[in-house]
Amino acid sequence: MNRYEQQDLYGNLLKSIADPFFIISEDGTYLDVFGGTERTLYDDAETLKGRNIYDFMERDFAEFFMEQVKRTLDGKAMNSFEYQLATETVDGIPKNGPGGTQWFEARMYPLDRLYEGHRAVTSLILNITERKQLQQKLRELSYQDSLTKIYNRRFFFERFSDQLELYTQDKMPLSVVILDIDHFKEINDGYGHFAGDHVLKQLVSLIQTLVGKEINLARFGGDEFIFSLEGYSMQRSMDLAEDLRYKVQHNAFTFGQTPIPLTISIGLSDVTLFDTDTASIIARADKALYMAKTQGRNRVVRL
Repeated sequence: MNRYEQQDLYGNLLKSIADPFFIISEDGTYLDVFGGTERTLYDDAETLKGRNIYDFMERDFAEFFMEQVKRTLDGKAMNSFEYQLATETVDGIPKNGPGGTQWFEARMYPLDRLYEGHRAVTSLILNITERKQLQQKLRELSYQDSLTKIYNRRFFFERFSDQLELYTQDKMPLSVVILDIDHFKEINDGYGHFAGDHVLKQLVSLIQTLVGKEINLARFGGDEFIFSLEGYSMQRSMDLAEDLRYKVQHNAFTFGQTPIPLTISIGLSDVTLFDTDTASIIARADKALYMAKTQGRNRVVRL
């Protein structure tokens, strides 16, 4: 096989690969375009050949991408990076791919020799949207309580830490509510663990109905739940806690056809200017919950 036959073969191989493969000059001109044949993942980019990135991409993205080209040429080594792209913003190519916003990984490598008289890089583009969606799903699962499908304590602490940071800036009222079910062990022992699990899910549904599904609500452990209230005055947060206690006491909790009477105890604590960490605030609310228990249960205590 002579040199021209080899070039022909390599060219055909590159054109047939599923992922797009570009040769990009240091000024942003797409000197060659290969591959990208998988239409479920990519629009047809063949028409980009000979065009400059500043002509078909939005300026902010073009500058970001060209910074990566410069970094690759200066570093004289492979440069891998990820980016998100709204595919409809790419000008002048057929919109025959998946459409919408996609995630991509670029694997960029500097060419040792000039290509058509230009310093250039090769850039293999991989659509990693499915991987990103899976990572997001796994992240969500790592923050989710498997029984009730609300957040777990790990997520609560992270979110509450962000809320506390905002509080130090704007002083918007912030409270923490911890509650648990009175004599929950007796429910498990008397009605069975499946009944106990069902009651927990019903309780979560009632809390969400009262305070909203977007609130920072988490299962703290066992039959304990915790949530934070942003923008609630001291009186309003106390009123909400009392309302929740009352509604739980008078709600018709059931397992199958069997009614299960239920009450809860609640500890409430407001964030103050002297609070500097999440642990002390939550500990105060937890102490208030303990006091509600020792004072006879089915009550709200604020500290």
